[in-house]
Amino acid sequence: MRKELREATDAAHRRLDAAAGALPLTCDHDYAIFLKAQYSARAAVERAFALTAPAGIQAPPAQTPRLARDIASLGRVLPVSAEAPRFDSPLEALGAAWVIAGSSLGNRTLLARRRKAGLSGADAFLSDPSMPEYFRRLLAVIEAADPASSLEPATRGALKSFALFEGAFADHLMEQAA
Repeated sequence: MRKELREATDAAHRRLDAAAGALPLTCDHDYAIFLKAQYSARAAVERAFALTAPAGIQAPPAQTPRLARDIASLGRVLPVSAEAPRFDSPLEALGAAWVIAGSSLGNRTLLARRRKAGLSGADAFLSDPSMPEYFRRLLAVIEAADPASSLEPATRGALKSFALFEGAFADHLMEQAA
């Protein structure tokens, strides 16, 4: 089901990459905006997972404590959390967990880009090993799921997560422009 889920969410994934990719992350100012958008969206989705856990696996590890530490170390104030999505089923939550955990794949690249730019510190979120480990376990659950009954609700949950992050990045980029 992983391939089908990726195909069904490709456009949303590209939009989010374009929104987040607008932040070069090679200066602490832009990096703080990135972290604040992440915090805003992740705090919301962590609340949603507390109400509806993903099918076949526990909720992804909380990332907001690491993000809060990084934001504070940059001398910034924590943002307000976005409104929590509602997952109508554990399969929707599974699709959302796939988005949340899959985003960790790019974190090492972002960390390397910051270090290449001579920036260090505020890397508790980007360097966290718990999310890539969770993603490996999650992939086994997704691969074992029956696409005939799981793909539609998992796609809905994934699209809810992509929309949540896209909105958070849009809000924080507008804040930067103001």
